Amino acid sequence: MILLFSQLVFAAPAVQNIDGNYTKACHLMEDDSLITHLTIQGPRWNFSHVAYEDDKCTKAYLVYEETYKVKSVDREIDMTTVEATYASLSDKVTEALNMINWCGFSDWKTNEARVVTGKVCDEYKVPGEGDILYTTYQVKAQNPLQIFMGTASSELDGKTPQTRYQMTERFPFVQTR
Repeated sequence: MILLFSQLVFAAPAVQNIDGNYTKACHLMEDDSLITHLTIQGPRWNFSHVAYEDDKCTKAYLVYEETYKVKSVDREIDMTTVEATYASLSDKVTEALNMINWCGFSDWKTNEARVVTGKVCDEYKVPGEGDILYTTYQVKAQNPLQIFMGTASSELDGKTPQTRYQMTERFPFVQTR
């Protein structure tokens, strides 16, 4: 009975059109407060992570975007990195990024996206072009649609098909129309 219920609630993405715009509400990721937007257009998935100065997500200061080409079979997806960018949203943040040579650049401009694919930014190694993340996702078939993305666990890091993420995040991306 539980198996039947889960099959009804979580639709197989391969048979459902999920193209559109989605948003994950204000949430914490490590030390950052973020609102994340997801745009799906066929095999092109774009994640836009907007970082905020406060935990209520009222004052944005930085945007990190990742664009992937996605190959999907049922709930398993292979996300191939196309490009990653950062954009500063204020002159104060831009000045700070330039002072610390963020991602190897000292000529950041406010509201101008900078391609950082494959770079090291602080202690974060940005995925390189062609890098693949092996993950999963689930679609909750309700109105509006909800997408739960895969997340790493202690033994599954998403670096190979054998270590594909199997768990999904607790908070969904909700379709915004």
